[in-house]
Amino acid sequence: YENKLFKVPFQNDDQRAQQALFVVLFHWGFHAWGCYILVALLLGFVAYRWDMPMTLRIAFYPLVGDVVHGLFGDFVDFISMACTTFGVCTSLGMGVDVILTGIRRLDCGAGAICNSSIPAGGDGSNESKNWKVGIICVITLIATCSVAIGLNKGLKTISQVTFGLGNTLLLLLLYLDNTWYLINVYVQSLGHYLQYIVAVAFQTDAFEQLSFEFQPGTGSNTWDQAGFKNGVWVNTVNHDVTEATGIPMADPAEYYGSHNSSWIDWWTIFYWAWWVAWAPFVGMFIAKISRGRTIRQVVVGGFLAPIIYSFFYLIILGALGIKMQRVTELGLNHAPIVMSGSVDCTEMGYDATTQVPSSKEAIALANIGFFSLACRHIDDRLFDVLSPYGDEMFMCLGILAVVSVTLYFITSSDSGSFVDDTLSAGGLVDGPIPQRIYWAITEGACACALMYSGGKNALTALQTVSIVSGLPLTIVICFMCTSLYRAAKYDLGEEDIIKSTRFITGIFDWTEGFRPNMPKMPSGVILPDGSTRLKSLCVSWIMPFFTLHDMNVKLFTSTKASVVTATIAALFVCWIGCMFGEISSVNASKVGWVMYTCMITSIMYVRIKAREAYNVYGFWFEDVFTCLVMWPFVCSQLSLQAKALNPIVGWDDDPNDSLYAHFKWSGKLSSVLGSAGTRNSNLDIQGAHLDNQGIPRGKLDFPVEPQHPMDPIQNLDPGMMVPVIHPIGSLMEDNYRHGFA
Repeated sequence: YENKLFKVPFQNDDQRAQQALFVVLFHWGFHAWGCYILVALLLGFVAYRWDMPMTLRIAFYPLVGDVVHGLFGDFVDFISMACTTFGVCTSLGMGVDVILTGIRRLDCGAGAICNSSIPAGGDGSNESKNWKVGIICVITLIATCSVAIGLNKGLKTISQVTFGLGNTLLLLLLYLDNTWYLINVYVQSLGHYLQYIVAVAFQTDAFEQLSFEFQPGTGSNTWDQAGFKNGVWVNTVNHDVTEATGIPMADPAEYYGSHNSSWIDWWTIFYWAWWVAWAPFVGMFIAKISRGRTIRQVVVGGFLAPIIYSFFYLIILGALGIKMQRVTELGLNHAPIVMSGSVDCTEMGYDATTQVPSSKEAIALANIGFFSLACRHIDDRLFDVLSPYGDEMFMCLGILAVVSVTLYFITSSDSGSFVDDTLSAGGLVDGPIPQRIYWAITEGACACALMYSGGKNALTALQTVSIVSGLPLTIVICFMCTSLYRAAKYDLGEEDIIKSTRFITGIFDWTEGFRPNMPKMPSGVILPDGSTRLKSLCVSWIMPFFTLHDMNVKLFTSTKASVVTATIAALFVCWIGCMFGEISSVNASKVGWVMYTCMITSIMYVRIKAREAYNVYGFWFEDVFTCLVMWPFVCSQLSLQAKALNPIVGWDDDPNDSLYAHFKWSGKLSSVLGSAGTRNSNLDIQGAHLDNQGIPRGKLDFPVEPQHPMDPIQNLDPGMMVPVIHPIGSLMEDNYRHGFA
């Protein structure tokens, strides 16, 4: 048995044991629960404060508006239902092995050898499959009855019973064993987690995964570092070096002591994909039960409290497992290899195939409740930890564990069915009972199908399903951060978003056939129809520089507009040419991607300036992502905007022209600048103010905004337009007088 892993520094087995606990907390800590609380806060905020149906689509209403009520929203809800269903399936498939093993161990009783007619959970036999399917059916049946009864009478009651049983098991373990040791481990592990969470969160196993390039094979897991050599797809570096030297490359793991290059895929990515797959229904469930609470209360009760409690559970069980492993190592006089995290199970007296104790000493230790967990099957380890406290207590703890695990999965299936029902019913709090039953049965049937058809690879199949279903939702959750930020700003009435405008067309309007709800426009402004928009989009795919030029001429001088357009055109042509050039020239596509990056940067620059000129609220990072993946839609959007409206302020205009005009009209500017309307480049006009006669004293102070009824700015000619001077290109439309726009 070997589990080499280097995530935090360690020099002895004590520190390696602490690393083991840290990795568990890392996978079940802030990063995991953050998915849940983000969805919960956003759904609760928009649903309860803006009186909207609680479906995942409304999470994007602050970003894309009414588009969420169409095809775009349908897709988001579909992804949510798929992730919820497959997330529950993954949990049922993994949990059923533990339940079956627990039933078998209870049938055997405590001791080293288990002779039971009940099959082992992981043997892959047809009998084992039948047992698992039967357990899933029982869980599904109880969950179906619960979801049919309703949230308050069914799920709430089962959840309270489950929580009570789980706490009973936890407290029994705490008091049965070395209580002082367990509490010390908890305190120590919390500090260790807080110390290393940032460093490990950014750790991507970069050097470990670099080893993929150095290994022989038909392909590399590292993007774009493999290719065809003599008609065979191979790792480029390994092939070229081996061909040049005439000898195979050495094993990088042996030379550099790295842990397995795929470890982060097996554990971290899978765990967090699993959490993400559960995010829609757990987040929606937290939002459902949090009505009337503040954001702070939801964060404390739905984020911090679960983390602290679950950490206690995980650390207690983990600490007991570490203690048991050390007891067997010391009792059998077999020291582990610290750096590799390995033990020789054969020398410790365990059968490598059956994973049961075989030597006299190992059997004697197992009979008093101590097993070498590193040499045991993964499903047996929970019940091994419950063994050292006597036969009667083992039966008591075992029954508590089996019942608790079963009820936990019943509540998971129940809540998943509830959320699927809510989503498919368009946000109805109490959906039709037949529909609730349908979703509960569907989840159970899906888990049975994957479990039964997967054979020995059933768990791998379930893990793959979880990761695949979690990938699109990961992108969705990233945008939820921006959506929650915007929703909170709007609800607080912050001026920068309240007084901003929007583009007359949206990036996702195509999901509504280019006919979404459009903003009210001034009289005389004609919005583009569907055919015009489709034509503009098609042209933008082929010649983005052509449509983008419409906006360039509105933002910049004619010379600068021509330069920007020509630059984007040249980059676009070079990008396409280099991609085709890869056929005959090695690495031409890499040059092409450089051209593409420069082109996207140029389009992003134009869009940022357009937002400033039209006072469209947004953030530069949004422009980066939008231009990167949807540049034809961006070019079409900017073109149609330029054709329909003029900018509020041109990028090359002097935003102080109105004040210069006022001073020229009043005749008072000449006393300061020397002549009316003349701009003195040597005069610093930052921070001036006007006296009671409207004459500037010291430095001109911008922005100039009336703050008092007697402010001299109020004495200007009523026909004079005086804008509030904000950063260039961000004048608020409410500060224009007499319809200047």
